[in-house]
Amino acid sequence: MSQQTRGGAAGKEPGSKYDLTKIGARVDRVNVSGLLRTHNDYVMRAAEGLFKANNFQQLMLEAMSAKSYLHELGIFKDVSVHIDISRGPDASPQGYEVTLKGKELSRVIGSAGTEVGQNEGSLRTELTIPNILGRGESISLQGSYSSTRANDLQLKFWKPFFHTRFRENRPELSFSIFRNTDRFDISSFQTINMGYLIDFSAHTQLGVDLTHSLQYENSIRDLGLLNKSVPFAIRDHCGPKLASLVRYSVVYDNRDGTVFPTRGLLLKSINEYCGLGGNVAYTSSTAHAEVNVPLFAGFVAQFCGRVGVVRETKQTTTLPINNLFYCGGPLTLRGFKYGGAGPVIDGTAIGAQTFWCTGAHLWAPLPFAGVFKGLANNFRMHFFYNVGNSNSWTTDNMRSAFGMGLALKLAERARIELNYCVPVRRQLTDKVLNGFQFGIGYEFV
Repeated sequence: MSQQTRGGAAGKEPGSKYDLTKIGARVDRVNVSGLLRTHNDYVMRAAEGLFKANNFQQLMLEAMSAKSYLHELGIFKDVSVHIDISRGPDASPQGYEVTLKGKELSRVIGSAGTEVGQNEGSLRTELTIPNILGRGESISLQGSYSSTRANDLQLKFWKPFFHTRFRENRPELSFSIFRNTDRFDISSFQTINMGYLIDFSAHTQLGVDLTHSLQYENSIRDLGLLNKSVPFAIRDHCGPKLASLVRYSVVYDNRDGTVFPTRGLLLKSINEYCGLGGNVAYTSSTAHAEVNVPLFAGFVAQFCGRVGVVRETKQTTTLPINNLFYCGGPLTLRGFKYGGAGPVIDGTAIGAQTFWCTGAHLWAPLPFAGVFKGLANNFRMHFFYNVGNSNSWTTDNMRSAFGMGLALKLAERARIELNYCVPVRRQLTDKVLNGFQFGIGYEFV
């Protein structure tokens, strides 16, 4: 940013401080340059705050706010701000001219890299055509491959409405055509889903900041077997089925970090109703909560909980097995294998209609963290105790485990855990893991 102030500048010694609130300023003109494919009305709101400035400090703050707003529109690779004295016959005595110079994104953007899922990693590629209609509309083709569970292919079109008067709500509408494959090795089956998804998301700030998402999905779900020795209880679910559902999710998150938070609360709820058409019907609800309390010397107490319920509707008495819950694993109930803390038929896990699990953690920085400085901020030690159960809301026959481990932060999106686990309570059919357990994901209990 370049800037030039008026009044009193010549008599000041070098290095002296100015009170910018005492320097009067008025914005006479705002220019936005670098618009090639973008319509003017899509960036007009960037200038609203600038015209309200009445001193130079407000002018600078509003200029930075305008720059941030243009970045949020998702059409610019870079934005610079230039503030200069207003000139010309229409210039006011304390007038300034602000120029926001943007460099639009390329017509085609490609990327490739890795992506972290829930206890899996995958290779991901994406090809995007941004701002195709001049108001932030974009199309992307995404693909991901994982050798463990899920493979996805998606063609997505989305339209943001940040430039409207609902800017604070950040509304966005998207339409996707997808095909994904999900393997359930513990139950010896896989599902191939093909269909389309319509999603509308927005924020509300009525007292608390909530993120909402309302989706409609219509897809064909084809369930196939991974081997020949699968129980008939699973074979009965084989074949293609048509699912039509509506899904609503809401999230409240005021934590000071997503991976290693030191304070704050996270509340998340997802509700589905399937049965608007097709031959699959059920209702499903899951909820996740996390509370973080700072203690002393970098120690943090964390309490987590998750609960899930899937029920039949009046249209059917059979629940789709791929929508049941699998309790156990490094993300839910440590000390147990994935899906190893639930109902079993002929030695094969089949998922549960209900589950709950809780976790208590004591997070601590590494010893001698001050020596390693920045590197040590990516690591944490923790002591944990997990409790949970499937198909029962009581503590009878519940499962539990405790242990300690080391966690590594992957940017601000996910973490890796290496824990030593000691199962305490278990059932005869459970698959436990007494010893070291590795986990990777973005949402743990």
